[in-house]
Amino acid sequence: MSYNASMTPFDNGTTIPTYIKPFDDSVTILSGTVIFLFLAIGVFLNTLTIVVIRSTPKLRNVFMFFIMSLCVSDLMSALISPLFWYRRTLGFDVWLPPNFFCKLFWSVDLMTTFSTSMHILDFAILRYLSIQHPSTFQRISERRAKLWIFLTWVIAFLCGFVPLWIFTGAVPGEQRDRNSGEKNEKWPACTLLLETLDDYMKYSMSSYIVLILLPMIVVAIVSVLICRSVHYHAKSSLVNDDKATKKRLRKERQAVLQLVLIVVSFIFGYLPFVTYEIWSAFGSAHVVVDYWFGLGQYFCLRFSECMNPVFYNISSSKMRRNTKRYLNNMCKFCGCADKSGSRAASETSSFEVGATNLGV
Repeated sequence: MSYNASMTPFDNGTTIPTYIKPFDDSVTILSGTVIFLFLAIGVFLNTLTIVVIRSTPKLRNVFMFFIMSLCVSDLMSALISPLFWYRRTLGFDVWLPPNFFCKLFWSVDLMTTFSTSMHILDFAILRYLSIQHPSTFQRISERRAKLWIFLTWVIAFLCGFVPLWIFTGAVPGEQRDRNSGEKNEKWPACTLLLETLDDYMKYSMSSYIVLILLPMIVVAIVSVLICRSVHYHAKSSLVNDDKATKKRLRKERQAVLQLVLIVVSFIFGYLPFVTYEIWSAFGSAHVVVDYWFGLGQYFCLRFSECMNPVFYNISSSKMRRNTKRYLNNMCKFCGCADKSGSRAASETSSFEVGATNLGV
C-alpha cells in the first residue's frame, strides 16, 4: 500500500517521493468528535447498566451476570478509545507517550473484542437452554455462572492481551520512516512490530476464526433454533390457553428480541473489524482506502458497544423499570425531580416482578 506522493528534486538531479498523510486537520477534528462522543455515551450507559444491576437484588440472576460482565468489556473498550484516536491522528507519524500505552491499547482492544464475542456466544447458549432445556438451565447456579464468566475472561486475556503485548509497540518520539521500503512503513507509528509480523499473521488468522467468526456462526445457528422453539411454543399456546403459558410465551419473545438485537449489534461492529484486520495485514491497494477503512470499522465497533446497553433496556421491561427508578432516584437526590416524577417512580417501584428463568 502507498500514500499519495509527489517527487521532491535534489541538487544532484535525483528525486525521492515525499509522502503525504492520508488525512488532514478536518479528519482529526471529525474523528475526535465522533470517538469522544461515543466515549461519553459508552461510559455513561455501560456504567449505568452495571450500577443498576448491582444495586437491584431482583436483577441478580445468571443472565444479568453475563450482561454486567459484557458491559465491563464494553466499558474498557470505551475507555481506551482515545488512544485509538491519537494513534490515527496526532500520533500517526510520531508516538510521544511511553510505549506502554501503545501496547496497552492493542492488548486491551483485542482482549475486549474476544471477551465480547465469547460473552455473546455464552449468552445465546444460556437463552437456548432456558427456553429449550429449562431443567438443565436450572442447574446453572450463580457460582457456576461466575466461574464461567471468569474462564471467559481468562481465555480473552491469554489469547488477546498477551499476544498483542508481544506483537505491537512504538518507539516514543521517533519519526516514522516512510521510505524504509518495509511492509509496515505506511502504518501509524504505534503498530505491529516488523519482526513479529509473520507470526502475527498466522496468529490472527487462527484466533479471529476461532474466537470471532466461529462464535458468529454458532450464535446465528442457536438464534435460529431459539426462534423455532418459541414458534413451536406459540403454536402450543393456542391449545393451552392459560395465563401461565401466555406469560412464558411473552417472556420467551422478549428473550428472543433481546438476543436478536445483541447479535445484530455484534455483527455490525465486529464483522468489519475482522475484515479490516485480515485485509490490512495481508496488504491493501491504497493507503487512503486503508486509512478510511480502519477508521470506519472502528466507528462501527464503538457504535455497536454503545448500543448494547440500549438494547438491554429495549428488550427487557424489568430492566427498563429499574433503570428508570434509578435515574429518578438520582434526579431526586440531585434536586431535579418534581413531585409527580417522584410519585411516578414510587408507583413504578411497587410494580416489580420477580426474576424468572428467562431473566427478562
